[in-house]
Amino acid sequence: MVSVRPSRDRSRSRRYALRTLLILAALAPIGGCDCSSTNPVVPVILPPLSAVALTPDTDTLRVGQQQQFSAVAYDTLSQPVAGAGFTWSSGNTGVFTVTPNGKVTGIGEGVAWLYAQAGGLRDSSTIVVYPDSGWIVQTSNTARNLNAVFFQPDGREGWAVGDGGMIVHTRDAGITWRAQTGPTTANLNGVFFADPDTGFAVGNGGTILQTSDRGDSWKRLTVNFGENLNAVSFANRDTGFAVGSTGAAVRTVDGGRSWAKQNLTAITLRGVAFAGTQEGWAVGDNGDTWGTIDAGVTWTRIQPSVTTFMLRAVARRSTFAAWAVGAQGAEPFTTDVGGQPEWQNGTLGVLFDMYGLHFPSDQTGYAVGFNNSGAVLKTEDGGLTWNRQVSNTSRTLNAVYFVDTQRGWAVGTSGTIIHTALGGR
Repeated sequence: MVSVRPSRDRSRSRRYALRTLLILAALAPIGGCDCSSTNPVVPVILPPLSAVALTPDTDTLRVGQQQQFSAVAYDTLSQPVAGAGFTWSSGNTGVFTVTPNGKVTGIGEGVAWLYAQAGGLRDSSTIVVYPDSGWIVQTSNTARNLNAVFFQPDGREGWAVGDGGMIVHTRDAGITWRAQTGPTTANLNGVFFADPDTGFAVGNGGTILQTSDRGDSWKRLTVNFGENLNAVSFANRDTGFAVGSTGAAVRTVDGGRSWAKQNLTAITLRGVAFAGTQEGWAVGDNGDTWGTIDAGVTWTRIQPSVTTFMLRAVARRSTFAAWAVGAQGAEPFTTDVGGQPEWQNGTLGVLFDMYGLHFPSDQTGYAVGFNNSGAVLKTEDGGLTWNRQVSNTSRTLNAVYFVDTQRGWAVGTSGTIIHTALGGR
């Protein structure tokens, strides 16, 4: 029997085949073939783009609600580009989140930008997220009376102050309120922030508190007067004003480092408001109304007073646009008479005992107080007519503050805080 020796080429082919099988076995997924695998996706190469368009350009969502957004990329001939992959992002994930395909989910109250980007270009939409309609009662975590409230323009961070030196603070539009430690047990009656970090609170016994770190710490300023201070307002980070008992009118022009006081009258002043740094109004008991056009250096009393009822709050937006509210529905306002602002008497109705007032625009304003329950009134015609809203509280409301015509907070007795994100609707 003759044996045939395999040729060298056949032996080499077998070695190559064996080596190929070993390589394939090593690359194969554990447990068998990957039957779900697909061919590699070839990335889309975008032509030069002229624009990215995101729709809708604005939207309002309730917390938890979802909305699908879409974007289109256009080439330099203004033609849509198919297959453009967009990168989606949220300007504030505490307000809303967005998926890689543009679906937005409302997370917490606020306003933030939605961005869609492709080819180095991007477009944006404004997203407003609200918790619910109407006025909502928030948990303040205090039972002390709250006398004043202030919010930063973003509508997320705010402060309320009250009896016994109480200061409460929120960073999430009031979903949670937490106490901040202050250096006084005096009742605090006013609060205002001159810039995002620097704020002031005023109260009884000449109390003026200042913070330079958003309220993480407060210090009491040394002043040489002891009147009860009822309200505070800043025209800018340097120039501020406060008013109080025995007609006290105090001002600072150096960011609170020093305060000058004058007593305009023996009557208690309860509200102060400025339009710019020069023009201001102060109001108080017996309808007393005082005006200044030189940043509080001199004040002039309006005589005769347009009302004898106590005025507790005043708002001023310009030389000729100002309003005040007080006891028994008193609601005087100014008009332009011969190029001068002139006060005229108005009324909300004698059953309305009003404490707080704020005008976020020339036409839209809110007044709060008490009329058998917490009273909230709204005007949309510059104070000519007012409509009552459902406050959802039985407590007296002492102050109100809005960051725009829709988003506002009111505070009152027994730690009451109510909030609307839809203008009270």
